[in-house]
Amino acid sequence: IATKHADAMDAYPEANILPREQNDEQEANTLKSIIPVILQQNEYKDTYSDVVMSKFKGGTGIYGVFWNGKKHGSLGDVEIRQVSILNIFWEPGIRDIQQSENLFCVELVNNSVLEQTYPQMRGKSGGKALAVEKFFTEDNIDTSKKSLVVDWYYHTYSSGKPTLHMCKFCGDVVLYCSEDEPDTAEKGLYDHGMYPFVFDNMFDMDGSPAAFGYIDICKSAQEYIDLLDAAMMRNAIMGATPRFLLRDGTNINEEEYLDWTKPGVHVAGNLDDTAVRQLQMNPMDAMHLNMLQHKIEEMKETAGNRDVSNGGTSSGVTAASAIAAMQEQSGKLSKDAIRGSYRAFERVVKLVIELIRQFYTTQRSFRIAGQMGQQQFVTYSNV
Repeated sequence: IATKHADAMDAYPEANILPREQNDEQEANTLKSIIPVILQQNEYKDTYSDVVMSKFKGGTGIYGVFWNGKKHGSLGDVEIRQVSILNIFWEPGIRDIQQSENLFCVELVNNSVLEQTYPQMRGKSGGKALAVEKFFTEDNIDTSKKSLVVDWYYHTYSSGKPTLHMCKFCGDVVLYCSEDEPDTAEKGLYDHGMYPFVFDNMFDMDGSPAAFGYIDICKSAQEYIDLLDAAMMRNAIMGATPRFLLRDGTNINEEEYLDWTKPGVHVAGNLDDTAVRQLQMNPMDAMHLNMLQHKIEEMKETAGNRDVSNGGTSSGVTAASAIAAMQEQSGKLSKDAIRGSYRAFERVVKLVIELIRQFYTTQRSFRIAGQMGQQQFVTYSNV
C-alpha cells in the first residue's frame, strides 16, 4: 500500500484546461492559471494523498466539491475535502452515484457548535435516532454531546431536467432546505445538477459505487503469513531456550543449575546421567518454511508488488535494459490505478469549473507564480 501511495504521489495530477473552439482560448488559459491556485488554497495535495490512501486501503476514496459561502470573508469560494465512505449513503443496486435517487451525507457535530450555528437548535438535541459506523481507534471517543447532522441531497425534475436540492436536518429539526430559499427554489442548489461527490475506486464491484481495496484481496494470504511466521518464531524461541527434566529426589541446587551466570552448581551425593536430562526440541521441518515462502510469493503476485517494483531484481538479471524492462512491466497495476485517479481528478476539476461558472459573480484577483520567481496578477469573474 505504501508503494502504491508513493507511485500516486509521484504522479500528482495537474489541471490542463483546453478550449472547445478558437474563441475559448483566452478563457481556457485563464482557467488553467487560476484553478491550481484554488486547489492550493484548498490544500488539495493533502486531500489527494488522503483519498488515494483510502482508495488503496479500503477500495474507495471520495472527494466532496462544495461551495462554501463563508470563505474569504463571506465572499465564498470552492471547497474540496475528503469524505469518509462511512458517512455517505446511496440507493442500493446502483453503479453510478449520480443515478441514486437520494444521497445522504452524515456528520457528528458538537451540540454547542450546532446551537451557536443554528438558533433553532438551542435547547434541543439531535438524539440518537440514527447511528453511523466509526473507525476503530485507540481513543475513547465520547459522542454523548454530539448530534448527527444529515445532508440529504435529492433531485426534482422539471421538463425532464434534474434539479439538485439539499435539505440539512438534525433529528426532526430542519436546519436548511434549498427548496425554501428564494434564490435556489427554482434553479436548485448547484446549476450543474449533480451530486457534489466524486468516487475514486480501486477494484470495482458490480451493483455498487464502492469497490474493493488491497486489504480486501490480500488479507487472506496475509493472515496465513502471520500465523506461519508466529508459529516459526515460537518454535525458534523454544529451540533457543533449553529445558531440562529433573528427577524427583535429585539433590541438585535447582536455582544454581538454572542460573547460567553461575560457574558452579552444588550437588549432594552421587549424580548420574538419569538424574538430569535435557528436553530435546524438534526443529521445524523445511516444508513449513517453504509454505511460508509460498504464501509470501502469493501475496506479492496478488498485490502486484514484485521485488522489481521496489528496486530489487531477480537473481541472474544483471543487464540494465532487462532490469528497466522488468520495472516498466511491474508498474502496470500502479499506472492503471493512477489513471483511475486522473479520471476522478478530471471530474473534480469539472465540478470546480461549474461552481466558478455559477458563483464567481464578483471580480477576484489571483496571484499566479511563474518560473524563475516571476509572478502575475489575474482578475476573473463569470461575467
